[in-house]
Amino acid sequence: MSGIGRYVLNILAPLNDALPEAQFFLYTRSHFEFPLPSSRWVVRRDKHRVFSQLPTSYWIHYRLGMLAHRDRLDVFWAANTLSPTGLGRLPYVTTVYDINHLLFPETMPVLTRSAHLRWLTTDILKASRIVAISEGTSSRLYSRFGRSADAVALPAIPLQTPMPSLEEAIEQLRKLSVRRPYLLTVGNREPRKNLESAISAVAMLRSEGRLTGHQLVMVGSRGWGRDAGRSRMAWVNSVGYVDDTSLAALYALSDAFIFPSFYEGYGMPVGEALAFGCRVVATDLPELREVGGTDAVYVEPTPAGIARGLDVALAMPKPSPRRALHDWADAACVMAKMFRQVAMVPD
Repeated sequence: MSGIGRYVLNILAPLNDALPEAQFFLYTRSHFEFPLPSSRWVVRRDKHRVFSQLPTSYWIHYRLGMLAHRDRLDVFWAANTLSPTGLGRLPYVTTVYDINHLLFPETMPVLTRSAHLRWLTTDILKASRIVAISEGTSSRLYSRFGRSADAVALPAIPLQTPMPSLEEAIEQLRKLSVRRPYLLTVGNREPRKNLESAISAVAMLRSEGRLTGHQLVMVGSRGWGRDAGRSRMAWVNSVGYVDDTSLAALYALSDAFIFPSFYEGYGMPVGEALAFGCRVVATDLPELREVGGTDAVYVEPTPAGIARGLDVALAMPKPSPRRALHDWADAACVMAKMFRQVAMVPD
């Protein structure tokens, strides 16, 4: 459950409330378990022995249209940006999270990169409505394609866990074998996240006699490419995927959160960290400034840049926990408006 999955999952219940007259069909190629928002939701699982085994991008392109065509939909939501063939004249709304396939294609797995380079630009431009997850992504769409998003549906903070007490947070750290003090990264371990630079930055500071008592705690599942989390350095503690309660505790007690990605369409972990009163050192990107505002330290995503950012951040007091100015209901209302427009249903 990475960024796109968390975005879609969190928007479903408020979308159900925003469209009380609608019936929803949710298509999947594998088994999953989470409570559906209401009885108006129907799950269509692809049980075909061959098609259901396709990689996600190829399943969307070649198979999903066949399933959707049978249900006589009024509008299709391309929640993973790619749209299926076989939709015919069925209008669709696409959510664009980023344009990584154009900016940093080398950081993508080969099959995903191939599918996105082949289909994604066309799918975006043919959409009845485009929804971006940030103003930065909308601006990049305009710069690249001459078409900005029709609307922006900002992510809210995925973590719904309240601020833990000190005792609760310490207990969560004990379960994860994390000792204080520590620095934190959050993200699947894959090239775009640039986690090796975070390790190198901390190693640089340690070589100068600083942060020698700190661990670098790395949260996130194994992605692809070289695994930055499998460092042989004793002070690197890769804890893998953790639940929301543990993640809240890790944010709350961290000395600083490092987010060194080469590129992000928004950067939900930056918002999460600030919500739990954590210092943030993040790559200087328009999309991350959109999330972090003046509450984060922005750096070049190099070991030297990150090290300088840590020096600045750690010299500052920890910020007060920051509440987001938007929630998932706001994003759902944006999506509902787009769906009604293309289905020609009045508000």
